[in-house]
Amino acid sequence: MSYCAWCGTQVAEGAAFCPACGRPPAGPGAAAGPAKPRALPGSAIALIAVGVGVGLLAIVGILAAIAIPNLLEAQQKARQKRTMADLRNLGTAVLSYAVDHEGEVPPASNPEELAAYLEPTYVQAVPRADGWGHELRYACWSSAAGAFGCDSFAVASAGRDGIFEHADLRNYAPGSFANRDYERDIVYSDGLFTQHPQWSQGP
Repeated sequence: MSYCAWCGTQVAEGAAFCPACGRPPAGPGAAAGPAKPRALPGSAIALIAVGVGVGLLAIVGILAAIAIPNLLEAQQKARQKRTMADLRNLGTAVLSYAVDHEGEVPPASNPEELAAYLEPTYVQAVPRADGWGHELRYACWSSAAGAFGCDSFAVASAGRDGIFEHADLRNYAPGSFANRDYERDIVYSDGLFTQHPQWSQGP
């Protein structure tokens, strides 16, 4: 047996209500059952959604700020390396031609004319443009005054800006430049890079 918390009347076990006062014998809140969680109002849900959205946008913005400059740098580096590979391959083809022609290199004034001498015997296809889409330059000359024909040559790219630093390819002094200076000209002459990025080595 138990007693009513309201009036003290003895109540049978399991009884839902006190026979004297008619109230739940266990006292206030007994009939209410377990408390139910209160639902969030619509405005609170909307604020949470906005906060999550803003947070995601901030994360995406940070990642983009990191990734995009790296991607652009990688693209420029790839164009620079492709240009150097094309110049080296073209220079090697010119030297191979010279071996077969008693040291004389093709007497051309541009890559288009050069192709007539080199394709397809010495190179499958003469590259006409560098990695940035600018036309390559080719020039040849005689190293001995008054000599007939050409025994020296240079092939060059004007770099990203497409503007050559010298009108005559013979005017480039041997040297290197910072490998991120994509505006600088790249020049390959007589089997070696005359002007090139610092990371490049050898012919």
